[in-house]
This record gives sequence, C-alpha cells and structure tokens, in this order.
Amino acid sequence: MADRRRVRRERQIEGVIPLIVAISPTMRCNYQCVDCYSSSCPKDDELTAGELDALLGEAEDLGVLGVVVVGGEPLLIEDIVGILASHQRLFVALFTNGSLVTAEIARELAGSHNILPFVSVEGTLRDTDGRRQVGAHKAALSALSLLQDAGACFGFSAMSTAHNGLYLTSEAFIEQMASLGCVLGFLTEYTACEASMKPEWSPTDAARRDVRRRVLNLRRRKKFMLMQFPYDEYGVVNRCSAAFRSLLHVTSQGAVEPCPLVPVTCGNIRQGGLTGVCTSSFLAVLSEMRGSLKQNRPVCRLFAHQMESDAIRERT
Repeated sequence: MADRRRVRRERQIEGVIPLIVAISPTMRCNYQCVDCYSSSCPKDDELTAGELDALLGEAEDLGVLGVVVVGGEPLLIEDIVGILASHQRLFVALFTNGSLVTAEIARELAGSHNILPFVSVEGTLRDTDGRRQVGAHKAALSALSLLQDAGACFGFSAMSTAHNGLYLTSEAFIEQMASLGCVLGFLTEYTACEASMKPEWSPTDAARRDVRRRVLNLRRRKKFMLMQFPYDEYGVVNRCSAAFRSLLHVTSQGAVEPCPLVPVTCGNIRQGGLTGVCTSSFLAVLSEMRGSLKQNRPVCRLFAHQMESDAIRERT
C-alpha cells in the first residue's frame, strides 16, 4: 500500500520520496556515551509534539514505508509512544538506551502494533557500562525483561568495535538476547570519522571479515534475525541508501540531511514540509551522482565525500 501511494505521489509532486525517513526528535539524552555523535548536536528549538505528529502524517500520505527514530533518547519526549502509535500506516523502529522503559511504557509499545523498539547494549557489563555509564547494562537488561513481560516484539542494538565484535557475534550472547525475548539484533560497526575519535576501536580488515563470517553463520543456524550495518545496507553492489535512494534524515530542529551521519542540510520541514524537501534540487543531484562517490575505505560514503556534497548544496 505504501509503495502504491509513493509511486502516485511522486508523479503528483514531480519529486523523489524516500522509502524510510530517519527522525531525531530530540538530541537530548540522559546518558553521555563515549564518542556519541549526538553529543555535539544542538539541543534547542526542537520539533514540538505537533510538528512531529504533522511530519509523521505527511510521511504516511507520501507513501513512506517507515521511520527510524533515533537521537538523543527519544523516550525523553512526553507521549512519544502515543504519537508514533497513532500513525498505523508507518512501521516504526525506535532506538532507546532502555533506561526510561517502565512497565507502562512496555505495555504501550506492545499494544502499538507498529513500533519495534531496539534497546542498546554493548555486549558485556564491562563494555556497556564502560561506553555508556555505570548501571547502563543493568538498565538495558531490565528494559528487555519488561518488554518481554508485556508481550512486545523487540530487539537489541549494539556498536561493534575491535574490542567487543567477537562477543557480540558469539553464540552465548545471541542466545542470551533470545532468552530475554529479542527476535532480532542490529549491529553497527564503529568507524572513526574524526581525528578526535578512537581509531583503536575500529576493527582491522581481518577482524572485520571474521565478524561478518560469524554473522552469516549465526543467520544460517539460529532462528534469529541479525542485521549488520554497513554490510547489509551497502550489499554486494556497495551502494549507500542515503540521499533518496531510500533514506533521508530529519533533525530535531527540522533540518533535512542525506543521512544521520552527514550534516549537510538541504532544507527544513518547517518551510514547505516533507513534500517540499522531496522536490529539493540538491537531493535530486546528489541522488543522480551516487554511483560516482567511491568508497575506498570502511567509512560512510557520503561522509567521505562531504566536500562534494557541500559543493552540490552551494550550487543548487
């Protein structure tokens, strides 16, 4: 149904509508995780509940299949679950650190029928508390237990580094997550994009290949869906999903970017809504030149070509 709406609306607006919209409704967080990109983002003038509701309604009308809610910590927003659940034509992936999940919120998520929460956990207690804060591992496991008790459909998310990649792809860890009720897991490989970050967290090429083999092996043997970024997004054809191939990102101030990792703003939903952004000449040009953006090292392709993206924005 979303596909049919999207095709029809693209003809009407003469633009390109993404399959998925990533939304950061807030960049505020009750944690201060090491090397979290959101820590340097502005925290003022955030979208109101009414603006968020309108954005989701417009996404439904345009035929967007789903939204990925990131941040910041989304559960800091009052009635965020109710707002998301009111848009039943959207599939919602909600990423949370789990610390604010209560029995009541777990029941709301279970009863929403369109929200799939992912609780962040970095593997062991040492890894999780070391990157996030003391007590973060316990809070995450508590959230998983509450979601399981409520009968929700949910998963876990983790950042895979040189230190925890083997554990995250171990049979013991996956079985632990499954025993807590998770039906899927989402692994994101750490990539050092700035000199101030931690290159020692980036796995070697050999370690990267080993973790990928382990993921594929677990998929074959376990009744558990395990997704791995960037490999499952880029695929064998090595194509980025951002810039309207199937994804764009809306910040907490309403600015629109090709993806959450590339802070090149090309418009704002507060001026023209999502429909106006879908007719953006910047994104149209960026979408056309995706094939020429080579990825010669393990880093986000658009991030590696941010100068080109900036030049296109200035030109359009």
